[in-house]
Amino acid sequence: DKLHRGQDGLPKVGNDLLYGGTVMKAALITEFGAPLKVADVPEPQVGANDVLVKVNACGVCYSDVKLWTGRSPSKPSLPHILGHEIAGTVARIGQNATGLEEGDPVAVYLYDTCDQCAACRAGRDNHCIAMKPYPGSAGRPGGFAEYVSVPSKNALKVPSELDFSLAALLPDAFNTPYHAIVDVAQVRFNETAMLVGIGGLAMGGLQILKLIGAKVIAVSRTESKLEMAKKFGADITINSMTTDVVQEVKRLTDGHGVNHVFDFVTTPQTLDQGVRSTRPGGKVVFLGYSEPIPLNIGTIRFISLTSSRNGTRQNLWDLISLASEGKLKSQVTRTYSLDDATEALTALSKGEVTGRVVLRI
Repeated sequence: DKLHRGQDGLPKVGNDLLYGGTVMKAALITEFGAPLKVADVPEPQVGANDVLVKVNACGVCYSDVKLWTGRSPSKPSLPHILGHEIAGTVARIGQNATGLEEGDPVAVYLYDTCDQCAACRAGRDNHCIAMKPYPGSAGRPGGFAEYVSVPSKNALKVPSELDFSLAALLPDAFNTPYHAIVDVAQVRFNETAMLVGIGGLAMGGLQILKLIGAKVIAVSRTESKLEMAKKFGADITINSMTTDVVQEVKRLTDGHGVNHVFDFVTTPQTLDQGVRSTRPGGKVVFLGYSEPIPLNIGTIRFISLTSSRNGTRQNLWDLISLASEGKLKSQVTRTYSLDDATEALTALSKGEVTGRVVLRI
């Protein structure tokens, strides 16, 4: 059945040392691009500084699609458990872990950091130079399972009344645009920002921008995504299939261009549009990636071009506070069971999803 099995007859997943003898269900990649296999696997062991989280909800991200299809720059060893947008309850606590109790609802911060390097000491833990694999990435089992083991410092308590489907979006679908908007671009009240590629991350970014008081232009090739952007507060929507984006943005901004562009796609075409839509002194932040992109340095002489990587633990704490106050809305439009994880990945890979997808486990 293409599963490497140990003496107990159970599939071995990732690093065998992470696993004990109690059984749990997980959705496994056994062959790149093939349907996931839901099987019994050993439940993760809990290290001294770790906690075991019973997964209640796990978001499905396009990076999961890339891992599933073998198109990710880092291919996982098979079988592999996907899933990095995790929310659930603490089921077991390592002997040295503090600040949590069994039954606490938590959202899981992605990055397993050293806490010693210059970046970590400066609070930029998303740039840790000794970072270990995050859940669901190559080298570490993720949240497409009943349980996942994570560092206790990464299990951040959320209010018991917060829906797990929303809590699961905070570590990535909200944290990634939040960091880009608040820390990297430092968007201010009444500035104009353009979002390119209106998927789940951009929809989270749209909400953050409106809380700041920015004016938002949403750009997409898909009308249904633009309609959803309007519901989340976009001031202007532009269909890039029917409208010259740069010309329209210049018209809307009296010829100046926008203060900020957040490109969640980052192809040669979208990056060129973003650069030409930005006013002098403005910023283009790219959060997607694709093939290598040729760049004419002359086109960015008067703007800043930079990238952004997920967010920090402090960013996630900020988002938990905002969600607790009812200031963030879930952009989940499709919910699947663990048994239907392949269907969720397939829908996302075909571009059929408007908003965000979550597995309820």
